[in-house]
Amino acid sequence: DDLEVQQGSAADIATAAGLLRKYAREDTRLLITGDFGIIASGVGISVGGILDARLLPNAPLQNWARTDGNPINIPANARADVIAVGIVSLPDITTGVRLPSPQGDLAVGVRLRNLKLYYTHYFAESAELQAGQNARRADELDTRNRDYLEFSATGIDLGFLWRPTGDQTYTLALVVENFVEPNIRFQATDRNGQIFNFKPLKRTYNAGVAVELETGSLIAVDFIDIGNNAGKGEIRLGYEQRLGRIALRTGYASKTGWTAGLGIGGFNLAYSDTLPVVVSRTLNF
Repeated sequence: DDLEVQQGSAADIATAAGLLRKYAREDTRLLITGDFGIIASGVGISVGGILDARLLPNAPLQNWARTDGNPINIPANARADVIAVGIVSLPDITTGVRLPSPQGDLAVGVRLRNLKLYYTHYFAESAELQAGQNARRADELDTRNRDYLEFSATGIDLGFLWRPTGDQTYTLALVVENFVEPNIRFQATDRNGQIFNFKPLKRTYNAGVAVELETGSLIAVDFIDIGNNAGKGEIRLGYEQRLGRIALRTGYASKTGWTAGLGIGGFNLAYSDTLPVVVSRTLNF
């Protein structure tokens, strides 16, 4: 109810300051993601998008929200920002091929992404926060006299999956996200108004290993963004126990904590306190 989602904009500029004051107790994040596509003959075509919007009050404003709450007493050095990035794929084209050998099967997958990226950034200081309206455009928007910025680019992801032959029950994987990096970069300002070079889609290397046990158990370990090039580096652990048509699952991610899941007859349910909702696509070949 509080957020107007428009093309290229996460909030109407006239209401942004009111939102920032309302959610001033802590950083708040809204993540919306969706995907729709078809898969046929080893090729997948999909369209989808993700909106990542963040309301970022500074420390004086957070302290005011937790201890006072009276708009008249908002500190003079209070500031809050709303920053949002939306990315739409129009479309993604994915394909894969298996390369069998006596030692095992190597699968190679490629995804071509035609992207539209939208970016917006408003901020409000003490006067705007007290009035609850008329947030200001950040410098990267104001100098262009725009409410949002729009970019087009193309990226390519590359993935490898290796499963040995014989009695070996492990699988190795490597994914290079943004193997060809989308050419989107520009100067932006952070939550403190400081200028930095913003490059939202950086190359990342992700590796994983999974082991199947005779007891019907599956154990997996993933290393995300090795080297932390995109600031997303973490380790994820997963365990699944299959009991006929039922699968019990639990996992842990070093950034977002524990999750638990249940699979019954092809339906999969998962719960986590902080793990973002992700709509994923799988191509079998």
